Amino acid sequence: MDNYEKFKKIRDELDHYPVDSELIYKYGLSRTDIHEMRQEKTEDHEYLKLKLNDPSGNQVVYWNNEKILMHFLGSQDLIRNSVMNQFSDFRDSEILNGFVFSEIESSLAIEGVRSTRAKIEQLNKTGYDDLNELNDIITKNMILGYEFVRINDITQDNIFKLYNILSKKCMKDDEQLLPGNRYRHDEVDIVDGANAVVDKGVDWKLLPKLMNQLIDYVDKEKTYEEHLIASHVIHFYMIYLHPYFDYNGRMARVMSFWYNLKHAPSLSLLLVSEAINNKIHKNGYYNAIMNSRNAGNDITYFLEYMGNIILKYTKIYINFYIIQNKLKGNGQGLNRAIEIALKYVLAIPVTGDGFFDWKDYRDFSHEEFSKQYYLRLLNALAELAILVVKEHKNAHFYRLNSGKWDLV
Repeated sequence: MDNYEKFKKIRDELDHYPVDSELIYKYGLSRTDIHEMRQEKTEDHEYLKLKLNDPSGNQVVYWNNEKILMHFLGSQDLIRNSVMNQFSDFRDSEILNGFVFSEIESSLAIEGVRSTRAKIEQLNKTGYDDLNELNDIITKNMILGYEFVRINDITQDNIFKLYNILSKKCMKDDEQLLPGNRYRHDEVDIVDGANAVVDKGVDWKLLPKLMNQLIDYVDKEKTYEEHLIASHVIHFYMIYLHPYFDYNGRMARVMSFWYNLKHAPSLSLLLVSEAINNKIHKNGYYNAIMNSRNAGNDITYFLEYMGNIILKYTKIYINFYIIQNKLKGNGQGLNRAIEIALKYVLAIPVTGDGFFDWKDYRDFSHEEFSKQYYLRLLNALAELAILVVKEHKNAHFYRLNSGKWDLV
């Protein structure tokens, strides 16, 4: 059995797509073996080759297999057959505003810009000239950016306009684009979640050509399944190119939303930034990008990760609306703080019997409040029978009361 056949056997048997370090240290392949397999993937009919190149002309590829695609399709099916089906045609609906505000809050938080849903709603009604704080300007720019993409198509000109909207009054002098330039005119560092430099953006002289390829990909006819993953392909490729000195991650996420809105109106795809926005998932997000880059732009790692978190957050939102609707039917409502707490307890990772404490809740969220505040939130959910409480040695442990609410 040659090395590529060995790789395929490993890949097919695992419940995840194997990373390079796993192939080397667990299965005995060498870095040379892995490098040679990159070319073999481009000749393998199981891999889809996209006309999105790196500077050497190598194409972006991904494993076109049910294992990778099923979570995108599964998320769609779950929504269509759940209480969330009422939002399935969201493009002209008021519900879109709610998801957009959550997307803005989460997308900014990924990059360390803190805002709140209430603040975003306030800034939505505030005139631009009345803004003084940098964070407020950044947030307002995001609001205006999402408004822009809702009424415009994806073109070279409109991508440039979007960049100018998102970056207005926020760029340092040495980060400004030259007059007449759409993209950067020098090299740029790419950093990970810890702000460590992990790579460089592609040669700036190639950006016009490679961005043209991206537009061609956007306009290309696609199957239903290809439409569902295309927003993530765009997301990754924008991060890979890094066409600007800053705001590349933000542009990538807004462009992903833009494609979704115009070409693949899947409600599940609106949950991406919120899904990424916690310590655990954010690390996974940056790891998936890095694994795909290290594998010569085999973006199977990135697609696998995005499919996993989209399915997870689809279930979270379905469960959220199941609980909310049942409470409403009993004449009970939730205030905004309890709604946020409910989403967190639906999302928090647990082990064993599923119990967690207030510290686990605090660490999962990206908030810093007192112990008493966290306990007040958790006990409020317990009073509604959403959580079960267990006491042990003066400590309180909580578990989701899944059976009572018939959650997915």
